[in-house]
Amino acid sequence: MKKLLLSMMFLATMFACTSPETKTADASSTDKETGTFTSQDEKSKKVKELIEAYMNNDSTKIYEYYVDTVKIYDQMGNRQENGKTIASPGGRSGFAANERMNHDLFTDIKLTTDNIKSFVFTDGRVHSGLWGMWSGKGKYSNQNITVPVHLVFVWEGDKVVREYRFFDPTALIAEVAASQKK
Repeated sequence: MKKLLLSMMFLATMFACTSPETKTADASSTDKETGTFTSQDEKSKKVKELIEAYMNNDSTKIYEYYVDTVKIYDQMGNRQENGKTIASPGGRSGFAANERMNHDLFTDIKLTTDNIKSFVFTDGRVHSGLWGMWSGKGKYSNQNITVPVHLVFVWEGDKVVREYRFFDPTALIAEVAASQKK
């Protein structure tokens, strides 16, 4: 009898673990931050194109995929005002010039592109994210540098309207300082 009861409990447990959850979400607790994500969509492909063009010092994709008035938010020290990060000035052309400046300071720039995903929120917003490793060799310091980077692209239609960039700027600041010494 014990063996039969134990077998029945085991089978019931196995069935419970493999059954799909049927609980429905409470309509009063609608989460606006929910949605789906994918790495196979057109926006993820565009982000990869942007990064590949950046590595080749080609800013044409910036002019193709960003609005003129794009807001770039670098999440680093001294970029905050009243507790909020402020956008870098210059819009799309300022951003393109800044990206080209990286190539004035570093050679062999690489940024991994194997982790790009787009998030489609239930309210229709679309953000793409990149989690990668940036690497390059300082032209002035002769140092090989690797820095973790997280980028978030906020889309309206087929254009990026905002970008958030998270990285440690220590190596960049050091390379700018080294460039001023020579």
